[in-house]
Amino acid sequence: MSSIPSTPPPELDEADPVALMNYFRAYLQQVVTLHRAMFEKLLFEGSDVPLELAELFEDAGNTYIWVSESISRYHLQSQLSEVEEKLDTNVKPALRRVQTKPRAKPRVRRSKHVAEPIKG
Repeated sequence: MSSIPSTPPPELDEADPVALMNYFRAYLQQVVTLHRAMFEKLLFEGSDVPLELAELFEDAGNTYIWVSESISRYHLQSQLSEVEEKLDTNVKPALRRVQTKPRAKPRVRRSKHVAEPIKG
């Protein structure tokens, strides 16, 4: 009774938000329709509580957790991308502030007290 999607979602780091949302909408419409039919059958047919009902609750819970984690992962990746972009734009100005300007060669001053070389 697994409801793992038959087609994988778009790659989260490359996904267009609209394409990703359309994927989850279509997927959840199929899953919710299937779960609703199964809940109606298991809850309202028969007088006892079948074991399949517990499996259905687990499957439904796992499905919604999977969708939740996928959407959360997408948002985390997009936030990381935004942070990286901000860091990239701030790195160049920061490097300009850190780089030292080339200085003139230091001048050597002669002391007044240095004796003239002996010729000889």
